[in-house]
Amino acid sequence: MLFGGAGSRFSFGVFLKPVTEEFDWSRASLAGALAIAGLATAALRPLAGWLADKYDPKIVAVTGVLMGGLALAGMSSVRELWHVYVLFLITGTGFTLASPAAVTKIVAAWFTRRRALAMSVAGTGSAMGETAMVPIAALSVVFIGWREGYLILGGILLLLILPLVLLLLKSRPGKGQHADEPNGSDTMKNYSESADPDKGMSFGQACRTGLFWRLSVGFFI
Repeated sequence: MLFGGAGSRFSFGVFLKPVTEEFDWSRASLAGALAIAGLATAALRPLAGWLADKYDPKIVAVTGVLMGGLALAGMSSVRELWHVYVLFLITGTGFTLASPAAVTKIVAAWFTRRRALAMSVAGTGSAMGETAMVPIAALSVVFIGWREGYLILGGILLLLILPLVLLLLKSRPGKGQHADEPNGSDTMKNYSESADPDKGMSFGQACRTGLFWRLSVGFFI
């Protein structure tokens, strides 16, 4: 999910020149769509986290991948500038739902003893997506066309990533199941309780800790 989302989002620069030249739009007007998507991501990230807490994070993530893939595929048919703005707003919303807001919820449910390692491995998906998807988009634009390039990006999300998410992703372990629970009855109970992502601090309690604000400031910067 992070691979496809980040890779598609950061492919915008590849499409900037051919799209503006075809429609005779200014680069600033087209880049405004990316700004709108970025603002949507910032504003909706807390909502995505709330949805992942309240409902099944897998459903939240699947909805995001579906929205992002359809909007990217829709970019192949744009004719007006406002079409781009609407589709980028949908794309930004989708990638927000399929973002670390849902991923960390799922990873935290599966890992306790190696949770930091698991989250760091999951986080590499974003960087790998940027490394792989941007060249794919660039080659598509050069040899096929920018409309086909957007179709390819949308197809990767809808035909490759979405089925993998549906088939392989599980929001939490089943009863009596845990991926990296340590052996030993003395520590089993403590690890089982800490593995439950629904237990812990409330949002209000978290806001009263220094760690929460240090993380928030770091991500904001």
